[in-house]
Formats: sequence, C-alpha cells, structure tokens
Amino acid sequence: MPRYDLHIQLVDPAEQSYGANFSFGLTAPIQVTGFQALINRWLKIFMTPKGSHPVRRQEGTEFAYLIGSNISDIPSLQATIGEYIDDANQQVQAVDRASPLLAANQRLRSATLKQFNAIGVSSLEFWVEIVNEAGQRLQVLIPYLVSSNG
Repeated sequence: MPRYDLHIQLVDPAEQSYGANFSFGLTAPIQVTGFQALINRWLKIFMTPKGSHPVRRQEGTEFAYLIGSNISDIPSLQATIGEYIDDANQQVQAVDRASPLLAANQRLRSATLKQFNAIGVSSLEFWVEIVNEAGQRLQVLIPYLVSSNG
C-alpha cells in the first residue's frame, strides 16, 4: 500500500511574505507518493527551523533562521546553505534507513546545490537537485529573501 503525503507548493515569489514560501494548497490539496513524496519530506526537513519541533528537537536545519537576515557576503551564504543541505540529507537518509518499506523512488541518494542566483539586491534563489535511489533527478527551486534593508 503506497504512503501518501501532501504536496508542498511554492508560492509565487512575487506574492511571498516573510515566512510564507510554501503552501499545501489549502483550497485543493494534492496527495503525492513516490519521488514527489521524497522531495516533500526533504523540503520539510530543510525548511523546518532546528529546535522548533516539540518532540524531535534536532529535526530541521538552521536555514529558516537566515530568512530576513542582513547578509551581504553571498559566497559565505552559499557555503552555509550547502551545509544546511547536507544536514537535511543526513536526517532524511537516517529516516530512510529506519523505514525498510520505502521504495527506491522514495529513498534519498543525494541532494546538492546546483544553481545560486542573486535576484536584485534583496533576494536570491537557489536550485537543489534531489536524486533518489532509483536514479531519478529533479531540481527544486527555493526562493530566499536576503533583507528588506537592501
């Protein structure tokens, strides 16, 4: 029996507000399985602020704490985001090892930072390529507001 998850949908970057990058599409939620469910699991771990889960305090990454910060050193920011991607990978892979019933298309092989674009003075976007154990690849866009102080 397949395991389903709710599809995480990117809010149009022009319509995003502080802390509102993704939506479950509350008016018409979509259930997903397979590779898309893996991508959703990875995104949820990556976007969850570490320490915010009431039971699993180590779940999540520090990425959410960067949003809205005043960062001017883009190369350092790119390296830091790479570390957060690695942290999310380790967490998802630990869950995969503890879940023997997951199919190969639902298991994470890797996620890597593929593209990093500065968009004006106050925002950037980056693409993460997620590869599952079945060899499927997909690039995921993650928008990021650097600072409103430009």
